[in-house]
Amino acid sequence: MADRLPALIFGLGLLLVGVTMLSFQRRHGQAPAGPATDVQSRFLRRRARRRTQMAGMIVLIGVMIPLGDSVIPWHDAPATFAVYWLIVIGLALWTALLGMGDLISTRTQMLSELSRLKQQENQLRDAARRLQQLNQSRKPDQ
Repeated sequence: MADRLPALIFGLGLLLVGVTMLSFQRRHGQAPAGPATDVQSRFLRRRARRRTQMAGMIVLIGVMIPLGDSVIPWHDAPATFAVYWLIVIGLALWTALLGMGDLISTRTQMLSELSRLKQQENQLRDAARRLQQLNQSRKPDQ
């Protein structure tokens, strides 16, 4: 049992992380801060789906690690043991790819939003300048 303890601890840690991520995603994942455009709504839905899938994969890996360590006798069935752990590693790599995709997607979306806000800021500054000029041109008439 002592040789299975590290896998159990690590698996429980992953399980805890995954369940926490899932509950956080359910509570805060899809609600936009204010009125959202179509593009923002689609982005939020895709991001929520990616993050939910990542959390689910982490939970699954958290269950598979101690299960594979305790159930599969690697001395008696090395091929089964190898295939099982290749599946676990594949799931971990897929989770990492989802995380990288989420990072890139979020960065792209935020850069797009910053560009849009900068454009709006410039438009507001131009409008404020025009109003000041209009105000200054009216003052001598009074």
